[in-house]
Amino acid sequence: MLRWIAVAVAAAGLALGQGLVLKSEARLVEVPVVVVDKKTGRTVGDLSVGDFQVFEGGKAQRIEFFSVHSTAAVSAVGDSHAVSTEGHRWQSPGVRGGVSNRRRMGADAAPVVTILIDGYNARYEEQYYAAKAAADVILREERRAQWGVYFLGPHGLRVIHDYTEDAGSVAARLRGLRAPGDAAMGIGFEADDRGQREVANAAARFPAVDSTGEIRMRIQTTLGALRDIGRHLGALPGRKSLVWMTAGVSLQQIVAVLPEWWKDTLNTLNDGNVAVYAIDSAGVRTSAGNLAERPTRSLTLRPAAGSGFGMTGVMFGVAESTGGRAYVNTNDLGKSVTRALNDSQTFYRLAYRPVHGRWDGRYLRIQVKVPGRRGVEVRHRQGYFAREAGGVEPARVDRMLAEAVASPLEAVDVGLTVELKAVEGSKKKLLVVTADPLSVSLEERRWRFGGKFYVRCVQLGVDGGVKQDFTDEVKLDLEASDARRTVEEGFRYRKEVEMEAGAVTMKVAFCDEGSGRLGSVRVALGN
Repeated sequence: MLRWIAVAVAAAGLALGQGLVLKSEARLVEVPVVVVDKKTGRTVGDLSVGDFQVFEGGKAQRIEFFSVHSTAAVSAVGDSHAVSTEGHRWQSPGVRGGVSNRRRMGADAAPVVTILIDGYNARYEEQYYAAKAAADVILREERRAQWGVYFLGPHGLRVIHDYTEDAGSVAARLRGLRAPGDAAMGIGFEADDRGQREVANAAARFPAVDSTGEIRMRIQTTLGALRDIGRHLGALPGRKSLVWMTAGVSLQQIVAVLPEWWKDTLNTLNDGNVAVYAIDSAGVRTSAGNLAERPTRSLTLRPAAGSGFGMTGVMFGVAESTGGRAYVNTNDLGKSVTRALNDSQTFYRLAYRPVHGRWDGRYLRIQVKVPGRRGVEVRHRQGYFAREAGGVEPARVDRMLAEAVASPLEAVDVGLTVELKAVEGSKKKLLVVTADPLSVSLEERRWRFGGKFYVRCVQLGVDGGVKQDFTDEVKLDLEASDARRTVEEGFRYRKEVEMEAGAVTMKVAFCDEGSGRLGSVRVALGN
């Protein structure tokens, strides 16, 4: 994760005006690392900071923060502000009478493992066997994890099961996908939740279809889903695992048609420390058209001729870039899921401060070595784009807000709390959106402090239809005392809103123009 630090005086030692601190240019590159014994396939958890070497662009870097995390224990040395919060337990998001997008964390350390069944880029049989393999592993393995399950369809993500340690409940939902030959074959997971149906109207998140519309839509839907998951998990500490069970899309087409989407997706996943384990749900591809559940010892490997699927380049690209792994040409899907789970049990967090001084968008490669330990494989993100800390273009803000509103997952880079309060003598309600402290970038302008953020609010009906949609641009011009208070207490946006008849859901998205940080909240409305 690449962090631009905006901190208090005690943390950064930078004071402006009457002690108000805005931000420093200190940037830390965080690199989650998994070390695996090649013989046993088990993660190695007995290494210390002195065992690691980190290189950027071939040059050695000084490790400024180091910690080791496992399901059994958590310890850290280095930055005292970065320890002891590893592991979490999902809880009710209600906060201070409102609804928050930040989940509370308990003391227990349990790795976060997300299962994404790709129903858009795989045949129905492949979806079924992938889901069954994941369910079998979840029930068979005794190791703890916070399991979450999503399904990717033509209209985007659907939440099949929110994060929980209840393995039986998660496995049951995975097995809810109909078996091949069933009379209901082809419908996939049923949307049994009001919120899931909202996704069917998410087409507004994509640009207009052109001559390459079908390819473009497939790329945008697929990469958008990966990016949504990265944004949703980004605020959680440590390394998260995303098991993407897919038959793949064409990386060549992605690079040719929408290269910026590819770069943005990798940035989001790496900034959120999400390692992708891409598993080819088609299994071994043969001329006989064998399915993933059939034995393969005597079969000859070859691509599936004439198939629109089977393009595995994107699997290797996203897995290797994020520090995960790609598993292709194997019918033992369960074994691949197990290996991904193994990697989630023990990992290290390393961070260093780049000294190159060139933030021009170029890609910088990272290499982590453990020279004193033989017979191990070291897995980590491969690099990062050295982006200049600065604002985002208004056109991109519009797209980001649209994506946040359309996604069934909450963006959490900016912590938000949303409250709806009665207005005396009016049918309207007062919408109060509070962004966490340090959510908005402020700049000094002749002893005043300026910034800008955007709030988009959408009311949706039971069928996902839009009842109301508006975006406000909020410019800040604050005296030092007001700026200090907002930095300490958070930024608060208020507006009286007409509550539309038939609206059952409100979605609020927030974007800071100075940093491009994004947050969103979904609020269930009363009848």
